[in-house]
Amino acid sequence: MSARDEILARVRANLNDAKRVDADTPEAERTPVGVPQVPAEREPRVQLFRAQLEAVGGRVHLAASQEEAAEILAGIVAREGSRRVLPSNADLARQLAAGLADVELLAPESPRAEGLTADLGLTCAQLAIAETGTLVLCSDDERSRHASLLPAVHVALLSADSIVGTLDDALQSIARDDPDEQSRAVTFITGPSRTADIELTLVVGVHGPRELDVIVLL
Repeated sequence: MSARDEILARVRANLNDAKRVDADTPEAERTPVGVPQVPAEREPRVQLFRAQLEAVGGRVHLAASQEEAAEILAGIVAREGSRRVLPSNADLARQLAAGLADVELLAPESPRAEGLTADLGLTCAQLAIAETGTLVLCSDDERSRHASLLPAVHVALLSADSIVGTLDDALQSIARDDPDEQSRAVTFITGPSRTADIELTLVVGVHGPRELDVIVLL
């Protein structure tokens, strides 16, 4: 038997085994392929988002109020020893950044070269996807994308009500009937920036932030 015939024989055998398992499983107990099991309730969705994001190296902090969110942000700044902070143009991001002590705030519209000197970027996220722990940033709501891409640390503010179940839910939410009303840029962020070479050596923080903290406002 040639190598090709051997490979095809194994494929046929595995397919036949799968068919037998499927035939022995009652239809009511089968999980549809490609259909994620995402909780419909808000709190379990928040917990799923948290688990998925932390599984890829992100951190999730829960805040019951803006005051608590400000305290959490100050703790992150102290943890990282950040001295230069680049907020986005979102009102909440600018407001919380303005309350930080002993840091230099860069203007949201700072040029790229200046943004590269920031230690920490602060943005809002318009949506999040529970099944993958992904943040969704839309340019029509928040134009200063440098804050999420240039600094070594990215902190995102997120409303718990903005956490949807799946990617399909997120795409439906941001879709517009009129193409002219569609956000020109939609950024999906799942954990810190990471890359791997051909030998699969993983390196974090090469093409973007090495740390990602998400403050979820409950």
